[in-house]
Amino acid sequence: MNRRKFDEVIIDPHFEVKHAKSMNDKIILTLVQHLDGRELEPSGIDADGFEYFATEPMYFEGKPYRLVWLVDPEDTYIGIVNCFRRTKK
Repeated sequence: MNRRKFDEVIIDPHFEVKHAKSMNDKIILTLVQHLDGRELEPSGIDADGFEYFATEPMYFEGKPYRLVWLVDPEDTYIGIVNCFRRTKK
């Protein structure tokens, strides 16, 4: 993603609170793989240098999802903040 390579994905368990019925680690990791080769602008950068992104729609088995994630300042990992199904519009 953005010509950067990441070897680690850290998934915050936040998605399990409200989205456990329609979301799991397998879906999240598949969606993260879809970031490969994409050029994306962060929606924000915090004071510590973390870049935040919200990507949608992303599809898994024909269903749309929203992926909210960050990249740490040293580009060592992608952190999944949240991920959930979107309703089709």
